[in-house]
Amino acid sequence: MTHLMEESSRFIEAAHLAPIEPQLVSLIRGLVDLTYLGPDDDQAIDTLCTKAEDVAAVCVYPQAIARVKHNLKNTPIKIATVVNFPQGSSTLDTVLNEINTALHYGADEIDAVLPYQDFLAGRFHEVNAFLKAVRTQCPRSILKIIIESGALLKPALIRLAGQMVVDNGADFIKTSTGKIPMGATLEAAYTLLTLIEQNHQSAVGLKVSGGIRTLPEAHAYLYLARELMGTAWLNPRTFRIGASSLVDDL
Repeated sequence: MTHLMEESSRFIEAAHLAPIEPQLVSLIRGLVDLTYLGPDDDQAIDTLCTKAEDVAAVCVYPQAIARVKHNLKNTPIKIATVVNFPQGSSTLDTVLNEINTALHYGADEIDAVLPYQDFLAGRFHEVNAFLKAVRTQCPRSILKIIIESGALLKPALIRLAGQMVVDNGADFIKTSTGKIPMGATLEAAYTLLTLIEQNHQSAVGLKVSGGIRTLPEAHAYLYLARELMGTAWLNPRTFRIGASSLVDDL
């Protein structure tokens, strides 16, 4: 256990201190899920879309999907949305209806919040049933499961939640909603990346989100992912950064 803690500390410290490398910076924009999850505001959505050149996806609430779809027509940019958001406490029927509505509006990707309060209470059967149901509801769409790592806190709990996501066939583990005080951390990213590496037969990716606003912050996550997973893994199929203001800093 001491060896593992020392190893994780070494990787995380190296990521914090790594000098900014141009080759990593050039990758960042193409990995971003450019996000607006604020009040209904058509102007804010339109402004978001003008900033979206070359990003992986634009992530908005379901009611904004149609407007984003219109603004981004004839582009390869994907449209992502959130369900069971942000508390992760909606009924399963409600979540499945949210997914249906989002797909009807034209969403390409679904970011669903894990019922993390059930998880923390040890109701793992309910959590597994949720994960299985949302995967079944959108079999051909990219599915990202938000585990809310800032609420789970302990590496063992973050790892267990991530393993449940992997076992139920989601495409990405996503760290955070950005709606609680603690968002993404390098410590949580390290835990999830090592989990993914050890489940190498599963084609699951990682999306880090919540509080990543500057180039140095984003660079640290790319550096950590590259050191653990290799440069080829830094592509939109396996690594994303959820952010609202990062593109401005770029």
